Amino acid sequence: MIGEQSKLKDSSNGQVNSNIWYTRHRDLIKGGDILREVKYQVKSPSRIGTIIGMIAIICSQSILLVRSWDHMGVFYTSLTVILLSYCVVVLLLALYRTFFKKPIELCLSNDQIILNGTIINSGDIKVIMTKGYFKPVIGILPYRRKIVPWEFRYSRNEDRAISDLKSWSKKNNVKMVNKSFQTWI
Repeated sequence: MIGEQSKLKDSSNGQVNSNIWYTRHRDLIKGGDILREVKYQVKSPSRIGTIIGMIAIICSQSILLVRSWDHMGVFYTSLTVILLSYCVVVLLLALYRTFFKKPIELCLSNDQIILNGTIINSGDIKVIMTKGYFKPVIGILPYRRKIVPWEFRYSRNEDRAISDLKSWSKKNNVKMVNKSFQTWI
């Protein structure tokens, strides 16, 4: 089949389901092979823990700074102000990513993942990690990296999306594990 399908057929009962707005399938014929693309809407994982931690650090350091303003030296005061500035920047980034960043598109193609325009080939992926059970967070770790540069969670229908990701990883010989991982801010 050539072109995009606007309605998907449910294999269990043969009915056409038009409610699936977050998934689009596209089958292309190239040289006799059918290439399948599956697209999902994904968003940044929730940063509530980071937000709460940064608020706690900012409050405690601000109270400490105000109470001992007369007794602190210039060096300690400068260090505290730098720490507070860093925590405010991290807090603002976490608030933006959690509440204001719009969903982006994830496309699973034959041998690559396209995440918001960034092409990730299956040969470059060391492991795909999932963290959590309810609203799981997915991390893609490439070779020669220790910290996960790409992390996301699905906007809707996580079970179907994760099963598609598992079948994609199995087809492309990419290891997929349930494991906690580290990311940048």
